[in-house]
Amino acid sequence: MNANDTFVVVDLETTGHSVKKGGRIIQIGMTFIKKRQIVDHFESFVNPGQLIDRQIQQLTHISQKDVQNAPYFEEIAPLLQNLLQNTVIIAHNVNFDYPYLNDEFERTGFPLLKSAAIDTVQLAQILFPTAPGYRLLDLTTYLNITLKNAHRANADAHATALLFLKFWKKLEELPDITLKQLQQGDWPLLRQTQQFLKLVHSKNKQNFGTVEQVAVLTTTTEQTIHSSKSVQVDYPETSDEKTKLFGQWLTTNVAQNSLMDRANQFLNKRTDGLLTILTGPRVGKTLAYLVPVILSGKTAVLLTNDESLQAQQVDIITNLTKLFSRPMQSAILYEPSEYIDVEKFAQTLEEKSTLQIQFFKARVLVWLTQTKTGLLREISVGVQNGDYVSSIRGDSHAQFFEKAYKSAHQANIIIMNFSTYFVQSQKLREEKKIDKWPVVVMETPTQFVDDLHDYFHVSLNVTQYQNILKGLNHQEIAGLTHKQRLFVRQSLSEALKLLKQILQSDNQRANLKRVERFLLIILHLKELFEISENSIPHEFQDARDQLLKIRRLQLQNDIVVANEFSEVNGQTQTEVVFDILERAIYQAEFVSNVHKLLIVSEFLPTEVTEFLRDVPEPFTVEREFVHNDLQPIHVVQLQRSSPIVHLQAITQRNVGEILLIVPNEERVNHWYQKIKYAVTTNYNIVAEGITGSLEKIQRQSQTKRNNIIIVTPKIFSTMWLREQELPAIVIVPEREVWQPVSRLAYVLTQMQRHQNGILVSQLNAMQRNRFKQQIVVEKMNLKKGLEQQYDRLLHDL
Repeated sequence: MNANDTFVVVDLETTGHSVKKGGRIIQIGMTFIKKRQIVDHFESFVNPGQLIDRQIQQLTHISQKDVQNAPYFEEIAPLLQNLLQNTVIIAHNVNFDYPYLNDEFERTGFPLLKSAAIDTVQLAQILFPTAPGYRLLDLTTYLNITLKNAHRANADAHATALLFLKFWKKLEELPDITLKQLQQGDWPLLRQTQQFLKLVHSKNKQNFGTVEQVAVLTTTTEQTIHSSKSVQVDYPETSDEKTKLFGQWLTTNVAQNSLMDRANQFLNKRTDGLLTILTGPRVGKTLAYLVPVILSGKTAVLLTNDESLQAQQVDIITNLTKLFSRPMQSAILYEPSEYIDVEKFAQTLEEKSTLQIQFFKARVLVWLTQTKTGLLREISVGVQNGDYVSSIRGDSHAQFFEKAYKSAHQANIIIMNFSTYFVQSQKLREEKKIDKWPVVVMETPTQFVDDLHDYFHVSLNVTQYQNILKGLNHQEIAGLTHKQRLFVRQSLSEALKLLKQILQSDNQRANLKRVERFLLIILHLKELFEISENSIPHEFQDARDQLLKIRRLQLQNDIVVANEFSEVNGQTQTEVVFDILERAIYQAEFVSNVHKLLIVSEFLPTEVTEFLRDVPEPFTVEREFVHNDLQPIHVVQLQRSSPIVHLQAITQRNVGEILLIVPNEERVNHWYQKIKYAVTTNYNIVAEGITGSLEKIQRQSQTKRNNIIIVTPKIFSTMWLREQELPAIVIVPEREVWQPVSRLAYVLTQMQRHQNGILVSQLNAMQRNRFKQQIVVEKMNLKKGLEQQYDRLLHDL
């Protein structure tokens, strides 16, 4: 293979996954590349000699009519062999297209191809390690490549060719040291993909830092605005003053002005206090509270678990500090374990690893030349082996954490998630010499109570551990030395003794010490099993996290310990559960360290509101509602009609994604099977647990795509995230989903981000009355065609 070869991108559309199981090619598309230019195309429908399944027709938009007069494969096989002779084949998932094509050649009596081949999926995963997904549609969207008629072979081949050329250029932009590591390393790349890497020469002139011979992007996470001419800007009290101040940069609205004024009034009160402001969607609330925060000149902490919101906060702060000509600095801070330790990673490069981990290392090498933060969450999406990721996590001395902490220490505004605040707040206050945080703002605080609970919660299934340890005691563990076997026996004996003492003792402090010792033993055993390549019991995987939480609990005064019992396969299971009193911690270690606590949200469940407002005197408690004129949600009552009938009517128009929320995974499968055969339009079906996890589905979501997405109520735990926008059409076919009814409030509030939202469900009289301000109930005449009635509702979408 050399750079002057002819590269040909091949894409196939087929009737099934395997020729040997009756699958046949129904379309082939090829795009030819010479001297890094697209020079030619070939495309043809192929008559499969069989009926095309309806699902395949829906996916590819290739009908029986398209292929009925097309040539059979054996008719175009000689031409294909001639076109592919002396070429390098490229495919997006090459181990599908290449073998499939050869199986068709073999079936029809033609010689097999022996061309070199390159996989663009693996190239994408290495070169763009933070992409939201690696399907062709995900990548073309991510890299702004136009892909019309996805799942048509000619369109997919052309788009893949454009991707391949981007990958080539991206490889040239890598620092020389990283490119050589990719070229020379032992990576599990498909076919001749690594041979292609060796064709590339680095053209990068940018300076990169190195840590243990690993290239690292040398940038700062600090957001600082310095002004040579300091201008005093007072808070703009009136709408005219706001308009004059913001000029063309911003058009404020009444609701946003109201929120801004209320936040400013609260921040300027002399007394310590809490203010909860509930708003509608699309108010511009982040900007509204940041204006008075910045103009107050006070050190502030912004708390949210929403990563997209954190990025938005940094952007707004940067723009406002320029506008106000104020020297300000903001910084985002996470716990040390969220950052990579580059030195630890470098040490693992020469270690023997599984193919999956080895491939992940290649991705990390490239990611380190791109990341400004070093946050592992940027790249660890989809990584299945948590043990390896844990082995390269940083501590308080890791380079990326030290840089982030230094920025936070110097910053006027510090952005953190809840867990980081629990860990880092006290140290930061002490180093800044602040007795209390002047201002803390929580936006989207729904997860705060759960995070506070999870931060300390430890559950130890004593029965399960006893069964596992006794089993290990009676089996010969392969690959261990005599000394190691002796250590295992002693460790198992001590661990079983500790479990027995934990069950028999009522001394909380002593039991915390016993659990700490027990978990240390488990970690030592786990390390030994890893070295000897023995399988590790599943229960051992969480030992490190559990140990960390136990050590946190040891520092607390108010600890709750309980034994919980359950029946599993006829055996009584005993779990020892350690918790803290969340309200006591909230009051003693959170509220007591804050002067002003501002909570801003579109929606808060009653239990969360009550928890946050439970503050000790003399803390004042205020509440404000900022209303925004929004279009109500159209609610179509299912009555006695099938949701399928409504889906069939809605999908006659291209309205983008449609969301179905059903009670559990069993019902996901039920509705998936039902819809698969009932909806005949050009909609794809995406289902939680069937086509991917909820996280993956949400990560790859594009509201304009024609997808029917079926999910469980797990979505309610992530729905508050800003980047997880609900589609404009939501269908809830089973009433059970609305238990508790706060879920309905969540859905309605989120759907109001759209100009015209439609909820198809069955709401009872109580629910309709409770939310009468947010909904308009549409009366559908089921005896007449639903299509025209939905046409009217869908007109504005």
